[in-house]
Amino acid sequence: MTVGSPKRCAGWVLLSSVICLYVYVHPVEAVETVSYEFGRNCTSSSSETYYHGDVNETRQFDVTYKGRALKYYCASIGFKGSGKGESLRDEYKVCITPIFFNDPGCAVQLNFTDDVYAETFQTIDCLNNNVTKFCNEQDKYLYIDFEFLNESELSRANFKLLVTAEKVYKYEESSDALVYGIVGAVIGVIIIVIIAGVGEFISRRRKRRMQNRRI
Repeated sequence: MTVGSPKRCAGWVLLSSVICLYVYVHPVEAVETVSYEFGRNCTSSSSETYYHGDVNETRQFDVTYKGRALKYYCASIGFKGSGKGESLRDEYKVCITPIFFNDPGCAVQLNFTDDVYAETFQTIDCLNNNVTKFCNEQDKYLYIDFEFLNESELSRANFKLLVTAEKVYKYEESSDALVYGIVGAVIGVIIIVIIAGVGEFISRRRKRRMQNRRI
């Protein structure tokens, strides 16, 4: 039995280590927190009625209010769970975690819906502010509507909400991904067979030409 040289063994060990690191080690992306303040970020009317924000594993929002005057066209925002890269086809739920809600003058009510014209599924106001984390349905927008109850007391109101996303459907693990993977593999095999067949045909043709020239 022959034993490989130390340099060759070391090379194989290094190559194996690189392959293992590539397969098993996935870099953890930092979470980006985007700030949105009612009455500050929206300062003029636009063609879009709602401000839209995308959330996923690496992107979340801090939604705040600090008693500023607020125009009616800036009183609604919407969020959608949306992946990127390999997660582009994944589906999410959008979740709201109230950090604090202070409204001594009962000036504000927050209404949460799955659609612009849908019924409210959750509210937060001065009488109902002990709310824990809640989420909307899968693959839908979550809208926050800022409702004025007492405009003379707005300056005393302030709150902070954390908007995040929870993945509920991973495309890579779905049957659709399996089917597309099998179809892609079959197409790949067919292409390889065709290329190999063409190469074999050309090779045989060249051999026949060379034989004919010798004769």
